[in-house]
Amino acid sequence: MDFLIDSQTVTDLEIFEGRKARKSVFKFFDRAISYGGRRELLDIFSSPMSDIKKIRDRQELIVYINKENLSFPIDQHLLDFIESYLHIPDKPVRVSRVNAWHKYLKYKLQPTNEYYLIQRGIIYVIDFLQDLYSIVTEEPKRDLPCLLEQLYKFITDSILNTELQQIIGVNTKKKIGVMNRERFDYIFRFCEFKRLKDILQILYQLDAFQAVAATAIELGLVFPELSDSKEVEINGLYHPFVEDAVSNDVRLSERRNMFFVTGANMSGKSTFLKAFGVAVYLAHLGFPVAAASMRTGVFNGLFSTINITDNLCTGYSHFYSEVHRVKNVAEEINRTGNLIVIFDELFRGTNVKDAYDASLAIISAFAKVTGSVFLVSTHIMEVADQLRHIENIRFGYFHSAIDGKKPVYSYRLHEGVTEERLGMLIIENERIIEIIETGTSKTV
Repeated sequence: MDFLIDSQTVTDLEIFEGRKARKSVFKFFDRAISYGGRRELLDIFSSPMSDIKKIRDRQELIVYINKENLSFPIDQHLLDFIESYLHIPDKPVRVSRVNAWHKYLKYKLQPTNEYYLIQRGIIYVIDFLQDLYSIVTEEPKRDLPCLLEQLYKFITDSILNTELQQIIGVNTKKKIGVMNRERFDYIFRFCEFKRLKDILQILYQLDAFQAVAATAIELGLVFPELSDSKEVEINGLYHPFVEDAVSNDVRLSERRNMFFVTGANMSGKSTFLKAFGVAVYLAHLGFPVAAASMRTGVFNGLFSTINITDNLCTGYSHFYSEVHRVKNVAEEINRTGNLIVIFDELFRGTNVKDAYDASLAIISAFAKVTGSVFLVSTHIMEVADQLRHIENIRFGYFHSAIDGKKPVYSYRLHEGVTEERLGMLIIENERIIEIIETGTSKTV
């Protein structure tokens, strides 16, 4: 089963750059050397997995690249040239002495870019394959990650057991004769074209994984430990976008599968929920996360409701968009199960009384659901008071204080429910009432 995630969640977590997102999680890992490597990384990044073995295999490969400091023959100019050469439209369909000499003599009399591309392309392909073959055959065969072993085996078999074996021992520093050039061109662009493309694709994959490995080292990211349980335990969680971020711990289990977060406005609730969502997303890619440690089960999907807006195309108000979103998530839970669900400040689009009633009803209903994990935040403290008796809910709050007349935020998560309310203090500090009254007196 594919890992389920929708566009709302991808936008909420700023996985990719968008119209409103100035940063993206993808950008942190976007360090591939080749264009093909970047395309492969983008494809990998768009496809989180729910298969624990596949996730572990990818983790092990990236960790191995780090540990062994592996490097691959990735030269953007060379790879671009090879790609251009392989896709020359007029493919040879046989080796012909007459054709070979005819093309050669014609080139001598009237040089063409296409013939030059073929000449250089053949040399570049041979050099590329020889370098790659040297790496995969010199690498110790013991303790290779399963995924890397499979990729290496495909490369080795492709070179040893096909027409590509003819590149072994060729010295490209010496001139390649007319007939040998014709023969190699026939092998590369006709006989083994698809196999060569597959080898290039493997190199692009390795380039992408090398980019992830480099990011893990530079940013000090850690690889999650995967378990068969339905738990998520993260120590030292922080959001990679935030400089000098304050880290926090969070734990959810099958017995206590809902985490309810309260706190004043701007205290850090939304950033915490996004950090959690990003960590879950990266864990299901087999990628490292921004935390001191993470242990997690493998889930079927991730759905968030953080930055939902009204929908002008459908005519939905903000409140109705929220209601529609909650309904869709509920249906997905019933259909699939084993999901991670994040709700930030539910029902902001209606009055306080309705928001209180709706939040309490919806959260109470979700609290009865087993097999999925929920993170919910609100600044309506009264909702938390009514939920304290539910055993599977864990409560946390972000501490804030008043220094003189200024709010001070620690961005530190504590156990329990906050009683702090700073909204009116912030309004007073911004002198909004005074500004309005001053404007009113001028119009009288």
